[in-house]
Amino acid sequence: MSRGARGGRITSRRRVVEIARVGLGVWHLARATRSDDPHRVLDRVLGVRQLAQAALVLRAGTAEAHTLSAVVDAVHGATMVPLALDPTRRRFAVGQAWIALALTAAEVAAVGRGRRA
Repeated sequence: MSRGARGGRITSRRRVVEIARVGLGVWHLARATRSDDPHRVLDRVLGVRQLAQAALVLRAGTAEAHTLSAVVDAVHGATMVPLALDPTRRRFAVGQAWIALALTAAEVAAVGRGRRA
């Protein structure tokens, strides 16, 4: 079923990253249901994105899908930088930047060096 970290189908190491992503998506959606959450809309959007991203990567199951997922996470982290300039959103944005960095690193680690020429 899985052919290792050098390109082919999804490995258990890669699956762990997406399972963690599903947990993160559920956590965001659960936070969005709290009436005291000042970032309800952002939590909803991020929860849906994390779940959709995990589903798409698991469905594709390729190293390329994980690489693209890492790019999406890195871009998300970069978009948090301007949001962190707003004092009311700083804590949320910095937290999201750390999560994005961790997910980017996990995706890259799960793929490894990819295919060799």
